[in-house]
Amino acid sequence: MDWNAIVRDHGPTVFGIAWRILGHTADVQDVTQEVFMEAYRLQRRQPVRNWEALLRRLAVCRALDRVRRRRPTVSINDLSLRASRASPESDAMSAELAERLSEAISGLPEREGEVFCLRYFEDLSNQQIADALDMHPGAVAAALHKARAKLEALLYPPLIGEKNER
Repeated sequence: MDWNAIVRDHGPTVFGIAWRILGHTADVQDVTQEVFMEAYRLQRRQPVRNWEALLRRLAVCRALDRVRRRRPTVSINDLSLRASRASPESDAMSAELAERLSEAISGLPEREGEVFCLRYFEDLSNQQIADALDMHPGAVAAALHKARAKLEALLYPPLIGEKNER
């Protein structure tokens, strides 16, 4: 086993997964390091059949763990300003929605969060997710359905007096 080749070949994927979930460079770098350290320890105990699947799963799990540990408030000094062609209002709304989605995903049961992230952040098929998580494709579909329903309820609660007609 060539550890440097594993890190070189899979590092961008691990970093990308963590970035899409966290969106903060320091957190992403920490998660990437944690993933490879954990993978190294795991492979010392038992052989790894599929490095890509293991590293994807670890990246999702560790990134979601990081979201769960985040503090609910952020100092104004930590805000990053970036130029864009969109309006400041739409940038603020996008950032708020992304933050709400991250928080909502972190509130899902672990398996549902993993399945949701692999499907929508990594664009994996149900079969690919099943292979990566050692699940039946039907269980993936069920977990995905539950995750979407829970996220919808968390992100779009019914207004007072409004019947939920969805």
